[in-house]
Amino acid sequence: MKPARTLPLVVLSSALLLAACGGPGATPPETTPPADTSILGSGSATVTGYLANSTGGKLVPGSQITVEQANGTPLTGATNAEGKFTLKLDPGVYNLSFKKEGYAASRIEGLRVMAGSNMPLNAIQKNAFATTLPANAPRLDVKYLLGKEAQDFSNDPATAAQFNASTGVPVQVTTTSANPENSPSITYVGVGSVPSSALFGTRGSATTDPKNTSFTAAVTLAGNSLRGVRGPTELYVVAYDSNENRLERRIPIVIVDDKPNDAALTSVRDAKARAVTISQKVNFNAPIGPDGAPTEQSTLWVDLSWNYVSGLAGAPLGTRVWTSEDGNTFRLLKTLEGAARATKDGSPSLEAGKKVYYQYEVFNSGQSVRSDVVSTTPLTSFTLSNLKPADHDKGVSRTPTLAWNVSSKVGDYRQFYVMVNDYPQQSANCFWGEVLCSGEAEDNLFSDDGTAPELKNAGDTYSIAFNANSTALLPALESNHAYTFDVSAAAFSKSGDAVSIAQDYYSIFYSLDLCNFGGPVCEGLVSNFTTGDK
Repeated sequence: MKPARTLPLVVLSSALLLAACGGPGATPPETTPPADTSILGSGSATVTGYLANSTGGKLVPGSQITVEQANGTPLTGATNAEGKFTLKLDPGVYNLSFKKEGYAASRIEGLRVMAGSNMPLNAIQKNAFATTLPANAPRLDVKYLLGKEAQDFSNDPATAAQFNASTGVPVQVTTTSANPENSPSITYVGVGSVPSSALFGTRGSATTDPKNTSFTAAVTLAGNSLRGVRGPTELYVVAYDSNENRLERRIPIVIVDDKPNDAALTSVRDAKARAVTISQKVNFNAPIGPDGAPTEQSTLWVDLSWNYVSGLAGAPLGTRVWTSEDGNTFRLLKTLEGAARATKDGSPSLEAGKKVYYQYEVFNSGQSVRSDVVSTTPLTSFTLSNLKPADHDKGVSRTPTLAWNVSSKVGDYRQFYVMVNDYPQQSANCFWGEVLCSGEAEDNLFSDDGTAPELKNAGDTYSIAFNANSTALLPALESNHAYTFDVSAAAFSKSGDAVSIAQDYYSIFYSLDLCNFGGPVCEGLVSNFTTGDK
């Protein structure tokens, strides 16, 4: 072959390569963006969903969702990076399940989708107690009692079982674990909202022996357990097994107002809403959890309260709690008994820095009165670190400067309760700070709002000299002695409608009774140190 003939072939090959690449200035080919797997279906009705690992806890991203349709064809998808999902379904009744490695199974049966926009779906999927145990939702057999006879519920609202409010709703629930390695642990039954931890509302529940694989309990919802609910509604049954696998069933029922409450209504006063963020995962057994818990080890909810003075005719029938994200369009959050004056909201739409509104409606069988609208803006969480003297330090000064860091300056101002205890010796333990001995929480409470000049601050570091307020047992610590240094810390909004608690063993800022001494946050830092001679 002659060399002259090879050049055109090389040139041609180069031209072909340029053409294949589109050539200089060519428009790159269009690419189709990946489908959003957090949107399931293409029906006419919309349900916005949230999947959380506990009430007030972090939402669960990447959990596999299966929606069972009447035609037998499942819809599949997954929660997005924020733990949210959207159902686009035609009106009807659906079952859903959630699966994720490291988590227990979660299933919802009887989700009723109406035409148009629906109430948000608040689901929960807890961390598995043990990843070596099966992750399969328990089974439920729910019946109502006529005398001693157990009857099947109808799943059709048109033929729903009816119950007189005066006698209540007698329910028999049999919970069976899906695998012999697990056992039923707790069952909730309720109306008015999905029943949950006692901290978040009234509920009927039953626990059982961990050796069992099946357990039957009878629960009658009557009086305050009916929460003032009348007319067509849903009965909610939630069951957990020992591995935190969860099943929620929704059953249509009718509660007949056979003895109407006509108590004259007065007015709703002192309406309040206060957001509470704590830097500890509480892991409530409840069906909802908000966006706002910024880390896996934090919890967020809103304390709601109001005052209602009953008239001479007695207490009202119930109270409806309404919520809104814009202060204009409100949706029903929950219904409570007439005697209620407080509740908590752990809704998944709660988010640090995002204002939320509430209104309380007290009602009888024919009338109602509403409170003023109140609001709160939740704070994000923060933590403490780098306590000084550090844990196990020796030869510490008898008049030390105590210091600590905050992960961030949350809120408008921060308060710290500082104490040094002779706790390791079990003797005069309240050396500086009396809360552990007397419950007094004002003596060593220092704020960075300018009212406590002895509290020093540089960036994220705070410090204070031992006995800065001259209230310690002695002006100086004892020589060659062991002490415990502890700081309780919280941040507040100027309006007082939000608090974020980083550490609190002793109910300085909030009483929740999670710790040995009654406080809400008991997973923080404590420093045990030993003094020197000087």
